[in-house]
Amino acid sequence: MSPRRHRGMLLLFVCWVLLAGCTAQNPTPTGGPQQADTSARTMLGDIRTLDPCTLTDPAALQSYGAVSDAGTVSLDYCLLHLKPDDHTLIQLAVGELVGPEAIEPGDPVVQHGSLRISQSAPAPGHCTRRVQFGDGVSLQVSADLLSGDPAAGLCGIADAGAKAAADAVQQGRAGHRDYPSNSLALIDPCTVLDTAAVNQVPGLEEARPRPGIAGHQCAWGEPSADAPRVQLQHTAGEPPKLLHGAAVEEPVEGRRTVLSVVGGDPQVPLCSAETAHIPFGAVAGQVEVAQLVVALPGMTGTDACDYARGLARLAWPSLPPANP
Repeated sequence: MSPRRHRGMLLLFVCWVLLAGCTAQNPTPTGGPQQADTSARTMLGDIRTLDPCTLTDPAALQSYGAVSDAGTVSLDYCLLHLKPDDHTLIQLAVGELVGPEAIEPGDPVVQHGSLRISQSAPAPGHCTRRVQFGDGVSLQVSADLLSGDPAAGLCGIADAGAKAAADAVQQGRAGHRDYPSNSLALIDPCTVLDTAAVNQVPGLEEARPRPGIAGHQCAWGEPSADAPRVQLQHTAGEPPKLLHGAAVEEPVEGRRTVLSVVGGDPQVPLCSAETAHIPFGAVAGQVEVAQLVVALPGMTGTDACDYARGLARLAWPSLPPANP
């Protein structure tokens, strides 16, 4: 697993234009002013191909320190680094789409143009803002302290990032990536891995798939550290690497696959299976990656890797060919 790779809505919108009749008579109003459609699918377009980096504005963040591109680690969000001083490093993630369950009922909400921004309570080293669309979908902006001063103003940075993203959306600046037909970005992971296979994992006998909003992630099991769970996500960045002694490289269904106990401790019951796909973006060496993660609390990393290997054998044949 790449040391920076993070975890991880399929809707269409149609507009009808009503043409006036042939008479010169003005139509009779049938109601009040029509509200603007602020759904995510209307304001962002095809969310599978959304380029979240087009929603960032480094100039709006410069008052918080030097801003730099932190590289690609996900299809779903854009990653920036900020350095307020020589000893402090802050990571800003912009663009992940989440559902209404991510909003806490007591979170303060402020209006920003036609959109709203919710303010989550800060946690140590972390602060999140969410740009809310009219259909319950939110665009997440999170600031995390990687090193340095705990009083680095994370919520101010998250506020600035969220306002910049909301402005970009409302000004029609949301851009899109041009993916080839065999890209992982266009394939729903929930169709790649059969739920019947996931149901063979201990504790997931009744699990049902939970698709991600942007169609790049699928999860089974409860999103809790003490619950068994499986996640398949389509992501991008550096090719999978052997980072420690608890990682192995082996062919799985003809694909080079890296199986790795997360963190390198065999007693940690969390394992990933990753395989590279086709080149991604304009930066040399970056690739799309299919990443399958298995968590089995109460068992070992070796156990989790056994299940990850078995599920990868079933999932990899359903991935699109690298050379169609």
